Amino acid sequence: MIHTGYSPALVALSIVIAVFASYAALDLGARIRQPDSGPRWAWAAAAACAMGGGIWAMHFVGMLAFEMGMPARYDLGTTVLSLLIAVGSTAAAFAWVAREGIATAPLLVAGSAMGLGVAAMHYTGMAAMRVPGNLAYDPRIVAASVAIAVTASTAALWLTFRRNRPWQRLMAAGVMGLAVAGMHYTGMAAATFTAEEAGAHPAHAAILSTGQQDLALAVAGITFVVLFLAMMAGSFDQRRTQRRLHVSEARFRSAVRAVDGVMWTTNAAGDFIEEQPGWEQITGHTFAEYRGRGWAKAIHPEDFPETNRIWQEASRTGGAYAVEHRVRASDGSWRHYAVRAVPVRDADGAIREWVGVHADVSARHAHEAALRDARDAAEAANRAKSAFLANMSHELRTPLSAVIGYAEMLQEEAEDLGQDTFQADLGKIRSNAQHLLGLINDVLDLSKVEAEKMDVLAEDVAVEAFVRDAAATVEGLVAKKGNRLVLDLAPDLGHAQTDAVKLRQCLFNLLGNAAKFTEGGTVTLRVRREPGPHGDRLTFAVSDTGIGMTPEQLAGLFQRFVQADESTTRKYGGTGLGLALTKAFANLMGGDVSADSAEGRGTTFTLTLPATMPGPEIADGHPPALHGGTADGTRGLVLVVDDESSQRELMIRFLARQGFAAQAAVDGRSGLELARQLQPVAVLLDVMMPEMDGWAVLAALKRDEATRDIPVIMVSFVADAALGAALGAAGSLPKPVDWSRLKGVLDRIGAGAGDVLVVDDDTEMRRRLRTVLGRQGFAVREAGDGAEALASVRAARPGLVLLDLTMPVMDGFAFLRALRAMPGGDEVPVVVLSARDVSEEERHNLSAADRILRKGDASLQDVAAEVGRLGRLNPSIPVRATDG
Repeated sequence: MIHTGYSPALVALSIVIAVFASYAALDLGARIRQPDSGPRWAWAAAAACAMGGGIWAMHFVGMLAFEMGMPARYDLGTTVLSLLIAVGSTAAAFAWVAREGIATAPLLVAGSAMGLGVAAMHYTGMAAMRVPGNLAYDPRIVAASVAIAVTASTAALWLTFRRNRPWQRLMAAGVMGLAVAGMHYTGMAAATFTAEEAGAHPAHAAILSTGQQDLALAVAGITFVVLFLAMMAGSFDQRRTQRRLHVSEARFRSAVRAVDGVMWTTNAAGDFIEEQPGWEQITGHTFAEYRGRGWAKAIHPEDFPETNRIWQEASRTGGAYAVEHRVRASDGSWRHYAVRAVPVRDADGAIREWVGVHADVSARHAHEAALRDARDAAEAANRAKSAFLANMSHELRTPLSAVIGYAEMLQEEAEDLGQDTFQADLGKIRSNAQHLLGLINDVLDLSKVEAEKMDVLAEDVAVEAFVRDAAATVEGLVAKKGNRLVLDLAPDLGHAQTDAVKLRQCLFNLLGNAAKFTEGGTVTLRVRREPGPHGDRLTFAVSDTGIGMTPEQLAGLFQRFVQADESTTRKYGGTGLGLALTKAFANLMGGDVSADSAEGRGTTFTLTLPATMPGPEIADGHPPALHGGTADGTRGLVLVVDDESSQRELMIRFLARQGFAAQAAVDGRSGLELARQLQPVAVLLDVMMPEMDGWAVLAALKRDEATRDIPVIMVSFVADAALGAALGAAGSLPKPVDWSRLKGVLDRIGAGAGDVLVVDDDTEMRRRLRTVLGRQGFAVREAGDGAEALASVRAARPGLVLLDLTMPVMDGFAFLRALRAMPGGDEVPVVVLSARDVSEEERHNLSAADRILRKGDASLQDVAAEVGRLGRLNPSIPVRATDG
């Protein structure tokens, strides 16, 4: 084994080369991440050449410093390969970290790759040695050298790409240079040489050859020249950066003079560390007063918490800082300023400082305050106007209805008494009063929503039962276009304290709206109870599979007197007030309503209300409120349910003249109880009543076995003929009452009254029959087959049936047999209306029918005439009063 040693001079030279190369690499590599330093690939290549070439030069000089007592030479190709390995692995590591950053994972990957490359360079360089002996390695020391190489490379990359000041960079270069040299000499320590020839001399038996010295100095000189050029390039780039900085500072000073406001700068923590002339100008504070966080003393105490919160958020996220606050001026007044600041970052992306502007917006705030005051005054005046119009419309409409009613009655009495002189004058009174009422109703339509003067009355509601009742009420209306109503009720709905009348109207509006725009689809009512920070909330979601809406249509959905578009209005009708009223009612009850829709795929309206309505106390039940009526009457008892005393008095007087006994109730609940007790021949029912409206009363009457067959006539300013028919009303009359039309309705009503049931699977045929019979004053129900018709008969016995024969599920023959077998079914007149040729045998089977007509041979007018003839024979068939 050959004893080895080192030349101290060349060892020192190798270490100097390592330190110098490390500093050059750190200086050049730091420029890779600077956004204004030119092409990054050029700086990455220069840094790789400096680091890789410097490490290789240190390695080669260290090899020349090695003395082992035998001659050595180097293979040129292998030596050049070791240089390429050093430069290539270093370049790859720089490129990877420049792209992926210096997070832990990419740094470890790049450091390992670079360290393994340096180790490969070292041992490839040693393999280039040509000596007359054997070379062996200690695996443990080799592993230690590789570990040192990986560690040193990782540290080098981390130091290169982090924020470094010049003195920090110099210290880092010394540490890294020593680490690289330590790796080299550790690797050399792993090598053992064994002589194969005699005459080998001990280490340092002779001084270094002149050739070794020259070669080492040449390599070192070339390396120093290359590194010096690299550092000169960095110096030139630094001068270029300084020139750019000088231009940037000049531009910044110009911006300060041009900006509308005062500009300031703080450190990364938001402290004033330099004098701020602009801040002194607006606050009058000295530098000693506003230094650091002293600026906070000039911010209005009410505005400072929000200012500080927004500042903390901007500091945390590194985003722009924008706020408005009041600043105390030098004269002691408070002025409004709009503040905006942005962070200034260094090459590593860390925030170095903040640059901001305070712009005086006091004039704008004063203008906005004046606009708000003017807007509030205008809105208050508008609300006062609307409230006045709404109140006056209501107060005028009620006595005008009485004037019209009394004028009509006086006309009839004058006619009976032969006082022709008064009839013309009474007719003028009535016509002028009707004209005035029309004008008032127009004003009411425009102002009833804007008034925002509406009372709410909370009462205890069992939610599930309430929803089922409301759904049953409108189920017929939903099914009118072939739709199916689905209830999805959570099991824990419990009770609520809310305005039941307004909630019911909201559900009617939403379900009716869904039914209007859906045909042959599904309408789903989903109800949930959810806990909230301020108590439980109820969610009513009405979904349909109808035509849906576009985002533009959704935007104006809840505006008053606005519908989706003109084509929708023409096709589906409406005033555009239903959804606006629903939203207004929801707001009154402490909730809100929203909509979600997709064109062609349906719409979902979501009504959200607190389970306990804030404000009003819960209404308690009370005994029935009754109104006196006539005790005698040969034509039976009629019940009048209306909360207006003058209307009740008019109704009672009119009914007495027609030979009816009359009893009146002042609200819906007492009307229900009286209907069950008195079993009247008919009920005249108002819609708009407190606590329980007319629609709820009608639905309750039709559900009750004891009252479902009593004919109900809706008499109201808001009578809806379609909804009334769907709920089972025998007729609908608008106020002021046309007494001749009411007389016609009452003349056709008797005990056990029903309506005309059209049974036909042809939808278009049913529609035509409904139109013709409706014009003749008949109330009409529809069924698409015999089974559906039987269900309708069980719910309410009709006064007459128009029956088709050929139908699915159950044909007309089977229906007729089932009808006649039902209790009381043999008393219902049946008119067969079919397109088929009826054979003799079939005629025999149809002997239970009252009349057989053939479609095509009998016109619709003939059918209506036959229904009218049978109606006169059977006066239990009612009519619905219409304008036609």
